[in-house]
Amino acid sequence: MMQEGNWHSDAKWLDPKDLGKVLVIAPHQDDESLGCGGTIASLREYGLSVHVLFITDGSKSHPNSIKYPFKKLVSLREQESLNALGILGVGAKDVTFLRLPDGALPGSGEEGFGENAGLVSAVLKTIKPQTIFLPWQRDPHRDHRATWQITTEAIKQTDTKVGQLEYLIWLWERADDADLPKPEEVKVWKTDIESVKQKKKDAIKAHVSQTTQLIDDDPEGFTLSEEVLNHFDKSIEIFIERS
Repeated sequence: MMQEGNWHSDAKWLDPKDLGKVLVIAPHQDDESLGCGGTIASLREYGLSVHVLFITDGSKSHPNSIKYPFKKLVSLREQESLNALGILGVGAKDVTFLRLPDGALPGSGEEGFGENAGLVSAVLKTIKPQTIFLPWQRDPHRDHRATWQITTEAIKQTDTKVGQLEYLIWLWERADDADLPKPEEVKVWKTDIESVKQKKKDAIKAHVSQTTQLIDDDPEGFTLSEEVLNHFDKSIEIFIERS
């Protein structure tokens, strides 16, 4: 487990009002609430535009469930994300689902990578964000790393300048030394989410399939443990900007 309080101890304060129009790119339905839910809520309270793009269909969280087969599970996770984003102030019209296969997202050089980057590029051209939130490049999850690679390629394809802030999901639990940000490669920022902390907690809880035993017929099913959730029960959110 990664030790907290070292590499990000000198994080500087970031004012969400300076971010302009924002696009949040999430590998799965719940990453948006965990990684930057408080900042999303703050942005919306300031009246700033936020669009959320979900990359995968979320279908691998409970792949063996009989009660929630593929289509039902995908539909459930999408509805949960809409419920969560509604709490944070983002309406359904500002949410896009790409529905790419969960757990098998191709990284750079793999089959389908360029096509998927093209899909994200099309969203960028439509939304025209000033700031993009995306997963940390070396997050210890295949889909999260692939999402970073796909997004980075999509930005190159659109040939536009856009701010990029990377949020942390599995770095707290699964990182080894090679995954951690290095001081010479990044700037570390933090946002104050104390005033919207409850909204973030409620949004995370809205992902019922990921936080409860709602789906109880898959021994290999995934739920977020209390230990994991505690990492996101803070009054700040941490973001990484590449130097």
